[in-house]
Amino acid sequence: MPGSQQTDRSPSSSDAVPAKPDLAATQESGRTVTRTPAAASAKWIFRIKVLLASIANLFVVSYIHYLTGYEFLFFVFYFVPVSLCGWYLGRGAVLFMSILTGVSWCIVDILSNHQYPIEEFRYANSFLCFVAFGSIGVLLQTLRQSLHAQSRARQELEKALEDLNRSTAEIRKLQGHLQVVCAWTKRINVEGRWITLDEFLKTKLNAQISYGVSPEAMQEVLHLDKETQAANS
Repeated sequence: MPGSQQTDRSPSSSDAVPAKPDLAATQESGRTVTRTPAAASAKWIFRIKVLLASIANLFVVSYIHYLTGYEFLFFVFYFVPVSLCGWYLGRGAVLFMSILTGVSWCIVDILSNHQYPIEEFRYANSFLCFVAFGSIGVLLQTLRQSLHAQSRARQELEKALEDLNRSTAEIRKLQGHLQVVCAWTKRINVEGRWITLDEFLKTKLNAQISYGVSPEAMQEVLHLDKETQAANS
């Protein structure tokens, strides 16, 4: 019969659910950040550029140090490449650049024919340079993480204040109007829509609700159950 006929539809390209872009979750400063592959790729490219810039800066500083000789105190400029890694990259990059910087300082010191009473002094100074460079890099990375944490906390606080202001404005708006409640269904008339009390609390007051049974309802259920058992007997 025409009224009982059913038409089978095969899924077409227009009915297909659009594919969602792949997302990659990364750990950053103690929190999980979800990025698209394009954003993750751009981040890695930026990290590689920073690392290459730090290495290039180290080579320039080492060459200038070699030209000026050990008489000129050029030690402070070796902090620049380590500081770049500490500010933009992680501790692994800081450790790598600290080792590379300490070795570079030692090589330049050897090529400059800096004489020591004992050769072990040269390697002790190189180790001290490594410790100093690494400490500065870790300190800058910790400072960067602290600034990021403060920025996130400020953004979360601003969002919480915005939600609070919106909820307060909504409550004041509701308090300023007479709320009409249906005498039979107990629904509330809000802007021409009859909604349940649950929906009213959730949407208008942003309240979290749960369900339970009041003592009166429990007594009524027990009373009906007793009446049913008496009628059956």
